[in-house]
Amino acid sequence: MSRTFRIATRRSKMALVQTNLIIKLLRAAAPQHEYVIHEVTSEGDKFMGDLKTIGGKGAFVKALEIEILEGRADMAMHSLKDVPGDVDLPDGLQIECMLERQDLRDAVVCREGVSFVGLKAGSKVGTSSVRRAAQLKMNFPHLDVVPLRGNADTRVGKVDSGEVDAAILAASGLRRIGLEQRICEVFEPDVMLPSVGQGVVCVESRTDDHELTALLKLINHADTYACMQAERAMLKALQGGCHTPIAAYCVVTANQNLRLIAMVSSLDGAEVLRARAKMPYADAVALGKAVAKDLLDQGADRLLAHA
Repeated sequence: MSRTFRIATRRSKMALVQTNLIIKLLRAAAPQHEYVIHEVTSEGDKFMGDLKTIGGKGAFVKALEIEILEGRADMAMHSLKDVPGDVDLPDGLQIECMLERQDLRDAVVCREGVSFVGLKAGSKVGTSSVRRAAQLKMNFPHLDVVPLRGNADTRVGKVDSGEVDAAILAASGLRRIGLEQRICEVFEPDVMLPSVGQGVVCVESRTDDHELTALLKLINHADTYACMQAERAMLKALQGGCHTPIAAYCVVTANQNLRLIAMVSSLDGAEVLRARAKMPYADAVALGKAVAKDLLDQGADRLLAHA
């Protein structure tokens, strides 16, 4: 039997592009069903101040979860990096579907004719991420790192208007909304480690909707899912969120092991702790916990408490 599935999403250009990507995959896997976009304005979209005061990046997620729990939507699209990793999902909800990870790197947007390496001392570089800010201060201490909020296209506009000289955004997000040509520099992970879940689109749904769960598993990317289990297990063990300078990325090696590399730093980037480990594919959660323990043994709890 056919069914109409409603997918909740934020109203931003990037969110809608990512939601339509999910719908495209679902239609290919199960064309007998209908898929309808259900647009929601989250608290994070309405509030332009410091996200820490309204619950961090979870402010982008909560409104969509309410739509699922109250039956107005069947599922919700999230950028995984926005889903809090230090707490469990609300009772009755699950994330059992993650699309293949796209470019996990951070990118720089500059005005036309300007290069990142050519920025003079004191140039303003905007970011809303404490992780990015700490690593910018660590690697480029001559630059002035300033807060910058808004959707990706809004932040690019603030570069063009001269509010900032450059902005740091996710490379994958810029590509998804057709702004790849605005990238003037891409940071490799050895320069700037990405956020947990960066580049990953996920779908949240009700645990009791078994038909939808089975459908979502058809479009789940197994390698991405395994890597995210490791990254998010580490984040939960550290009790870290978007307001803490934690970075990590996990990859599947040629012999089907998982390798996780992670970092915790002070807010000013002056003190940096790093850890890495490798475990079998099936031990993703254990890998995340092991890397977190290594960081905690080095004193990560002290840095995170200050943050």
